[in-house]
Formats: sequence, C-alpha cells, structure tokens
Amino acid sequence: MFNSGLNLTHLYHGQISFVDFMMARELGLVAKLYRGHWLDGDFESGIEDTVEKPWVAAVEAWAIGGGCQILLVMDRVLAERGSYFNLPARKEGIVPGASPRRLTKFVGDRLARQAIMFERAFDPASPEGRLLCDEVVEPGAMDEAIDRDAAQLVSSGVVSAAANRKAIRLGEESVDEFRRYMAMYAREQSRCMYSPALIRNLETYWQAQRRRL
Repeated sequence: MFNSGLNLTHLYHGQISFVDFMMARELGLVAKLYRGHWLDGDFESGIEDTVEKPWVAAVEAWAIGGGCQILLVMDRVLAERGSYFNLPARKEGIVPGASPRRLTKFVGDRLARQAIMFERAFDPASPEGRLLCDEVVEPGAMDEAIDRDAAQLVSSGVVSAAANRKAIRLGEESVDEFRRYMAMYAREQSRCMYSPALIRNLETYWQAQRRRL
C-alpha cells in the first residue's frame, strides 16, 4: 500500500490533535513535499526561495484519505494495476487537508465533489483515474518503473528539476492562495473536529466505539 490516512479510531477517542496533526501536517510534511524548505526571510513578497527536490509516488494497493492528499503534490505518480485512490471525507466528518482546493486542478469540480462528498474511488486504469496517475504499472514491475522515472527526473540535474517544478507550481497555487485556504481550513476543520456530528459519523460508518485502540 501507499498510505491509509489517519487512524479513525484514534480520531474518535480524541487522540489526534487539531494543532499537532491537522495543522502541522498541512503546514509541515505536505507543505515541505510541495514547496521544499524555505530559505529566505522575506515571506511577504511571495517569491519562493526554496531548496527542494522532485518526488515520485508509488501506489501498490491503495492511497486512502491523507495518502491520496499526498499524491496531489507529487511530481510523478505510479500506480499498480488493481490499486485505487479515494478521499472518504464525508464518512470521516472532517476536511481532507488541502484536497478540496487541489483535487479540482486534476479532475475538475464535478469529480472532486463526487470524491470528497460521495466517496467516489478512482481506479488508476480508468480515464478519471489517469487524471491522478501518470502510469499504470503491472504487478511486479514497480521497482523497475521507479528506477526508470527517478533517473529521468534528475537526468538534467536536480537543480533543473527543482527549478521547473517550482515554475509549474507558481501557476498552480501561490503562497498567498495557500495562506487564504489554510485560514479557512483552520476555522472549518476546528468546527468539524469538535462537532458531535464527527462522533456520530465515526460511530455510523467506522463503528469506532467497537474498535480497539
């Protein structure tokens, strides 16, 4: 598998922190994968002075929730035939990170709504799934595919690869746009996490009260 997302049983029992996980993940791990490490002290100009590198994701079974969110900031996504991606945000009762903003860039508004609000899963071999995945890999061939794509990504040097991913990103999501989204996310996610509806969702769809910690 690639990533199964957060542990919903831990979420149900209040063991996942809004600040230390929900915010730190988006502003830490995912932000660094997407933007690298910021070098300059000038955060107001919006000029991204970063050190970064390209990333290849390999999905051999599934990418669920937070795992699917990570795919949206990768430079190359390989998926084994028979795997799938999904964002079961309605069942979780939370906002799936920055995915409501970023997923539309790949699949459009209608499919993003189906994924986030109606649990639509994506088969990487389908036309819709290919919007999230660069190549469908046959079982047993993943290591070879990773080696090939990693070599091609840096064949002109890591400096060039990093510069080009930064140039592409500037047209996708500016720092100011990300800040505005995160301001909304912080407010709405806090409302979701501490709402009785979240407990009800997890009891209904996850049967969290019956699961062991």
